[in-house]
Amino acid sequence: MPQFILYGGKGGVGKTSCAAATALALAERGHRTLVVSTDPAHSLGDIFEDDVGWEETRLEENLFAVEIDPERALKGWREEIVVRSEGMPAPLREGVGELIGGEDALAAPGMDEAAAMDRFMQYMNSDYDYVVLDTAPTGHTLRLLELPEFLDTMMGRLIKVRVRLHGLVKSVRGLLGQGGEPSERGDVERLEEVKRRIERARAFLMDPERTDFRMVMNPEALSIQESRRMVKSLERYQIPVRTIVINKIVRDPGDCEFCVSRSETQGRRLEQAHELFGGLEAVEIPLFSHEVQGRESLRKMGRLLV
Repeated sequence: MPQFILYGGKGGVGKTSCAAATALALAERGHRTLVVSTDPAHSLGDIFEDDVGWEETRLEENLFAVEIDPERALKGWREEIVVRSEGMPAPLREGVGELIGGEDALAAPGMDEAAAMDRFMQYMNSDYDYVVLDTAPTGHTLRLLELPEFLDTMMGRLIKVRVRLHGLVKSVRGLLGQGGEPSERGDVERLEEVKRRIERARAFLMDPERTDFRMVMNPEALSIQESRRMVKSLERYQIPVRTIVINKIVRDPGDCEFCVSRSETQGRRLEQAHELFGGLEAVEIPLFSHEVQGRESLRKMGRLLV
């Protein structure tokens, strides 16, 4: 398997369960594995029935997990990019932070996702054998692929603000008897560095030898349609989708009239899915009689995914 395994799809299809099950299966085969969630509605900890948070948490001998909080990541950016203005007096630093925030340079939609992706990228260069990513729902994932261009816009905004502040900063430093030129490019250079890292990460994602993007869907019309649109969007970004995972299939409806009807409908949707995604490997996951939660149920699902 490629080193990076990403699970994507619309909300509620079972991405987190698939990611957790895959990571556990790889870890129990002796591979040092990290599972990461960038979904704001984190549930990795719930599925593993363990505490998972901002820092890497060891769950098994070879299994580690982390939940990246986009808001917390952005807060860290603010502290580093805005508050850290080298050589400025504290009151002026605070004013700069307020002004830049007010200009929406760091408050614009998408900056939290950029900050989360920036944190995730440190794991792409780590010493793990496998990194499994539970992505946010479809729209968030696609926006991550647009981040380099998005950050270009953000850097343009920051540069404009810094040019406006430059004269003010020099004046204040002069009044306080502090010579020298103020730092104008610390925040811009930070974003340029982030942009370069994101571009490297996107290059990783475009490499089929290193990345397997797995599209998770349910055998339902809306789920299949949204998955098809996402696959086409990923193709435009040259992100290789190698696998579709069709989750929650009713296999044995028994004598339940509702279950029989649902199974028949799902059968038609399965045919549709295989036709639409005929060139991709397909993994079918049955609807379990119990919730996928805890190690035993994850092991059962993992045997189908790895």
